[in-house]
Amino acid sequence: MSHLSEKTQEILELPREERALACMRELFLMHPRAMSAEESAQRLVALPRCTSNPGMSLIAHPGLGKSLLGQRWQTQSFKPDTKWPGKVIYIDLVQNIANPNIMKLFLAEVGKRFYKRPLTLSYRDVALAQQLIKENNVRAVFIDEIPLLNQTLTLKRVNREHGTIKGLAGPDWQMSVILSGTPDGFVDVFKGDATLMTRFSLRTATLTAWENDFEGESFVNGYLCYMPLRQKSIVNAKLLKNLYDCARTTTTENGVQVEYRSRRAVVEILREACRMEIESGQEYINADSILKAWSSMHGVNEALKRLETRPMVIPETASEG
Repeated sequence: MSHLSEKTQEILELPREERALACMRELFLMHPRAMSAEESAQRLVALPRCTSNPGMSLIAHPGLGKSLLGQRWQTQSFKPDTKWPGKVIYIDLVQNIANPNIMKLFLAEVGKRFYKRPLTLSYRDVALAQQLIKENNVRAVFIDEIPLLNQTLTLKRVNREHGTIKGLAGPDWQMSVILSGTPDGFVDVFKGDATLMTRFSLRTATLTAWENDFEGESFVNGYLCYMPLRQKSIVNAKLLKNLYDCARTTTTENGVQVEYRSRRAVVEILREACRMEIESGQEYINADSILKAWSSMHGVNEALKRLETRPMVIPETASEG
């Protein structure tokens, strides 16, 4: 099974139902833009601590992997054999979307990671957190979905949260801050705070959509290495075209609707296609598998499709005697 990764080959020993479900396990496949963003983040974290630490922005449309990349950086930076020069704390503002508070979420995460309990906003806990991040070489904080502040808080509260970001990068905490959000969201963030713009608009990384090109084909082949199919799938121009058509996603940028192919959509369709072909016994995917998966995800199965395309028989009108 040379078409599969070593760990995926071990899954082949599982029963069919378990292999089918294994297709849906969480995976994050690195691609050139994600690798470039990771390298930039590592270089940022490697900078010496100072009284005003530089920051970085990770910009992408929804579904292109911002959150998964931030979570990966936290996980990778905490490993004993890590290549990261310091640890990264990941904060997701969606966790407390009704009342986002960066410092509260940050202190809670530091406490859970390095102390016996989540830390609070008390003076004692703040001082303890500053001690813990130095002792454990925490050098960066990744704040996900930063535009949510402007979308959910009053101007006064937004200014307070922006002050927290500046404080984390300042002389007391001396950390690098990485912000993530959508292009439109960052326009609103920077428009409301010139200081943040000067700190976070210089070092940027942008994640790109999936395209039907050489890199896009490599992404599909790479992902299939982790799908426990017993046979090698047929990845050709027709499969890629079907995937491109089915993964269509839209968003708004500068007031204009933008169409793109999110990597989340591509991955979801591939996973569903692999799962269905394991269940069917085919054990590989092809161009038709993509269409079958897309139909299944939209609640249309083969029986319904046959019913919808069957010609209607019009009964003859009874003659009047």
